[in-house]
Amino acid sequence: MGEKSSKSSQKLAAEQIKKINSFKELRDVLRKYQTQSQFSIKDNNASSVLIERDQLAKIFISSEIFAKEDEVVNYLNKSRENHTCIVCVGSVDELKDITTKYDEPLFQQVCLPITITNLKVSLESLHKLHLLANKAFIENEKITRASEEVKYVLSISRELNGERDIPKLLNLILKKAREVTSADAGSIYTLDNPENKKVTDGILRFRFTQNDSISQNLSEFELPINDKSIVGNAVIHSQAINIPDLYQLSENPMDNPFGVTHDRSWDKRTGYESHSMLTTPVYDISHSIIGVIQLINCKKDAGKSLKSPRDFKAQVKPFGEQHLEYAQIVAQQAGIALENAKMQDDIQNLFDSFVNASVTAIELRDPTTSGHSHRVAKLTLRLAEMVDKQSNGPFGKVNFNVDQMREIEYASLLHDFGKLGVREKVLLKAKKLYPDEFRLVEERFRLIRSSFEIEFLRKCLEFSKHPEKFPMGVSEDDFRSEKNKKIIELDTFYEFICKANKPTVLEQGGFELLRDIANCTFSDDVEKNRPYLLPSELKALSVSRGSLTAEEFSEIQSHVTHTYEFLRKIPWGPKLMNVPQIAAKHHEKLDGSGYPTSSAQADIPVQSRMMTVADIYDALTASDRPYKKAMEVERALDIINMEVKGGKLDKDIFEIFISAKVFNAVKEE
Repeated sequence: MGEKSSKSSQKLAAEQIKKINSFKELRDVLRKYQTQSQFSIKDNNASSVLIERDQLAKIFISSEIFAKEDEVVNYLNKSRENHTCIVCVGSVDELKDITTKYDEPLFQQVCLPITITNLKVSLESLHKLHLLANKAFIENEKITRASEEVKYVLSISRELNGERDIPKLLNLILKKAREVTSADAGSIYTLDNPENKKVTDGILRFRFTQNDSISQNLSEFELPINDKSIVGNAVIHSQAINIPDLYQLSENPMDNPFGVTHDRSWDKRTGYESHSMLTTPVYDISHSIIGVIQLINCKKDAGKSLKSPRDFKAQVKPFGEQHLEYAQIVAQQAGIALENAKMQDDIQNLFDSFVNASVTAIELRDPTTSGHSHRVAKLTLRLAEMVDKQSNGPFGKVNFNVDQMREIEYASLLHDFGKLGVREKVLLKAKKLYPDEFRLVEERFRLIRSSFEIEFLRKCLEFSKHPEKFPMGVSEDDFRSEKNKKIIELDTFYEFICKANKPTVLEQGGFELLRDIANCTFSDDVEKNRPYLLPSELKALSVSRGSLTAEEFSEIQSHVTHTYEFLRKIPWGPKLMNVPQIAAKHHEKLDGSGYPTSSAQADIPVQSRMMTVADIYDALTASDRPYKKAMEVERALDIINMEVKGGKLDKDIFEIFISAKVFNAVKEE
């Protein structure tokens, strides 16, 4: 018996050291020893053998396969997909370059000849290496997946903070919350509590709803904040509420989690079943609740629609912990984005209020041009819209975005703000002489008339006492006739001064007559040879056009410089940074004859060129100017056209102004 056992052991030992010399022998050994080696053969053919252990596959391939590069590539691609270990079996010469050529952790080799014992050792080593590599793959996939999830969450943050329009932002918040939780539907609410009272004193405002399975058009409505609604409960207790299935809730709120119930009336009306629900508050930076996101029906397959009871049963599942975590991340980002958007709204409202207050200040300072700033803004904006629509021609590539349109609006409204720096009497000067100056002329002419009367009476008295001192034949009638002649001349002079005082073009010979009047003198009891007109009065009345002297006109022109200096001190930010420049150029002309800097065409922004046309048009047609009558539209356009032909105004802009009938923007008023 002992001898027989010894022979059996010797035979087994001999087999263990037996060498395997070919792939065929290797296949036979693997098939024979698969049970002992704890692996099983899943596939076996002339060129390859697939074995499996611990759900990990290894495929042994012969030189017939790995000698062909395209075949190796195919095996490598498959191995990367399912983490299969590839083992090349061949001689030293056949395997010489194989591992260096394909540097992969799961690309190994078995060199023939090899003993059965060494093969078993190699198989064990390969399996341990495979286990470690597979673990590394799994961990790497987790890291990669987590990295992608972080990137996705960061992309949501960037996307939310990139939107400043609050209605659009609310819709985007809801969309992203549904995406990260695979929610089929959802709603978003905002909390109105302007006086920062208790939460329950505020109002929840339903803003938007989304549903992938049914179409719905729900308008905004208000909801009191109390425990009766799930959203109200989430606000009062400042907590997320995750309900696996609303249909499993009891009618008695005391028996339900969070003490809530579900009203199925909407479900019955629409045929849509609301099962799983996740409700989470939205907080601002100070951790005050500013809204609520409510998500409905977490789906197993995000691409599926829920149309029938079978769909709801097959697809809807409870929201998990990860869904809650992602929803709260979106809610956190949403709170920041909403606060930023509201802050942007506040800044925008502040700018709007400031601009409107500034326009009010201008109009209070110069009531004669009331409404001018708003009309110029309306005309310029309409003109900008028409220019923006041009697809070819000189403005084919000119486009104005929302911020640039706001730049144009603000610059147009504030283009005359510098008038606050102009003396009020110059700003309001309706005639060539200021009212107090004209009163002095009136009083002087009364004094002159009185001096004529006094002179007449003095002569009459002297004549009655000493007639011998007067030429023969002289009588009091002669004195009266002389007086009346002087008074008629004086009245003629006064009437001409009243006429010359109006801001119209002087008639021919008017300048000479004014000088003649100024050269006339009279005497009173205090002073002799007093002039009818002072030099300053003569200068003002001699203005050939309008009501302003050269110095006064220069002062009026300075309002543009004042406007620029004022506007440039305001921190408009990068989106509105051109407001000062646009406003400062509205009196420049293309030929360099404008003011204040005599800029040429290349230095005048197209926005300013548009405003110039609008400004001139309104100045000509406005009915609120005391120093002139409003012109008819056709006459005003003719005058602007003359400026265009003179190379002062932009021809292409004026053509659009005419063809698009931009003037109707204010004509309708």
